[in-house]
Amino acid sequence: MSTVDPITLQVVASNLSGIVNEMQMSLYRTGFSTIIRESHDASCAILDARGRQAGQYVASYTHGGTFGPSIRELLRWYPPETMERGDVYIVNHPYFSGSPHAMDLLVMTPVFFEREIVAFSSSIAHKSDIGGMVPGSGSGRARELYQEGTHIPPTLYFRHGRFVREVVEIIRANSRTPDLVIGDTNGQLGSTLVGEARLLKLFEKYGKATMLAAFEELFEKTRQRVKAAIASWPDGETTQESYLDNDGIHLDRPVRLQVKVAKRGDCLHLDFTGSDPQTEGPVNVTPPLVRAACFYAITAVVDPMLPPNHGLEAAFEVDFGPPGTITNPVPPAPLTGYSATASRILEMVLQALSRLSVGAHVAGSGGNFTFMLGTRSNRSGTAYVQYEIVSSGSGAVTGVDGGTGWYGARRSTAGISLPAVEILESEFPVRLTAFEHIPGSGGPGQFRGGPGFVREYLMLEPARFSSRGDRFVQIPAGAGGGLPGRLGATIVNPGRSGERRIPARSGDVYLEAGDILRLEMGGGGGVGDPQLRDRSRVLADLEDGFITPEQARAAYGPA
Repeated sequence: MSTVDPITLQVVASNLSGIVNEMQMSLYRTGFSTIIRESHDASCAILDARGRQAGQYVASYTHGGTFGPSIRELLRWYPPETMERGDVYIVNHPYFSGSPHAMDLLVMTPVFFEREIVAFSSSIAHKSDIGGMVPGSGSGRARELYQEGTHIPPTLYFRHGRFVREVVEIIRANSRTPDLVIGDTNGQLGSTLVGEARLLKLFEKYGKATMLAAFEELFEKTRQRVKAAIASWPDGETTQESYLDNDGIHLDRPVRLQVKVAKRGDCLHLDFTGSDPQTEGPVNVTPPLVRAACFYAITAVVDPMLPPNHGLEAAFEVDFGPPGTITNPVPPAPLTGYSATASRILEMVLQALSRLSVGAHVAGSGGNFTFMLGTRSNRSGTAYVQYEIVSSGSGAVTGVDGGTGWYGARRSTAGISLPAVEILESEFPVRLTAFEHIPGSGGPGQFRGGPGFVREYLMLEPARFSSRGDRFVQIPAGAGGGLPGRLGATIVNPGRSGERRIPARSGDVYLEAGDILRLEMGGGGGVGDPQLRDRSRVLADLEDGFITPEQARAAYGPA
């Protein structure tokens, strides 16, 4: 029986949403790096005293499973009785938190009310550089965790209105861009203090008993909504697999991922035990990231407006596989290339759930791609890291065409924005010489796969390039009779002397001033027989430059 009246419960829920949105805007506006200001690779959350998520601004689905495990690990290192009001803690160690990899640092602030911890205000944000093998830290060829940068277990960062100087100096001493890293971290701190202040006003207005009861009821309502949706699906089992190109070390060896989904009544179980053993290269993912991909997929299938709270986690079960597998690695397995693996897991789960729930098809996407350019700039005299997350054309879904390259440019499939050309050229020694769709890169189908796009960078100064990507080898598959999309590629000096291709996962490639770096993002697969595509859509695709006349004739037949 409800202990909080419905109006108050809705007001509390709306306030929680408003608080995390205000935290998020504070974080973006105080960001020092383009990673925060432009790419928006950061998220904020409010959790209860046990680390159960009450509200989150979901900037990236990969952040969805990070906060709870991080708070619970913090409480193991710092029991509540050792904490004080105004404390701020940090962590980035992926085996001692929910952080996906060392570049993602969490800031956590306990919220005290009536001398008791009632909640936590938290944020996560990618850091421009925390040491490691390459500028930007995230080498696509790291072989162990220690090559990926500085790892910080749950640690006190701020107390009694002052920073813990030793911690700040350790971070600064291990970064190529210390001012950006500390500036962004302090921006996170500010956003969590905003969350703390706003949440305290809610507790003062409604009282501790009402607020804590509201948390519980919001969790339960979300759980019940998911359970009811699951119960409406037919009982059954299905298995879906996918392959990564490689692990970045063994370039001729694909990496297998598998999920088995079983549904009985209102119970849903996802099992990843069929996936490969953990890899030598950095494509492993920890269980919080696997769960985050499952969160996103279930939300997409059940209700995109589902509140991102603990009730979702409580509505289904996940078996991550035994320790030592790619979805349940043990230290010191490297993790920095997790995003491509998480994307494949998300895609697999979406495919399996869509087939199980409504019989829909989901085609493969062209993959995602993260790269870093960095060195010491000749014109500024300081080190820099240009960090971009670049997405591809997305796969079609039954009834819907895949997202186009422009959509991928504006909002990547990871939920991260692509920096504007003007920002890149004003802050880094590069000039963009091309940014356009690749016609015909999306897979034909009754519902077309999204085309990829190309970006070309003219290097104005020497730089070091590293990348973490996928689907340069494994083709983005079509579904339900749809055709596959186009593979991606990275090419240095295309069509010029010294042309060379760079693997999707690269470690440290040296570029000279005057070199051209060309990124070709793949296209998504199509869904359904291309001959069934509405001819007006084929014509529109031709006019928009999404497909070529040759592709139109070959795949869709005469007009």
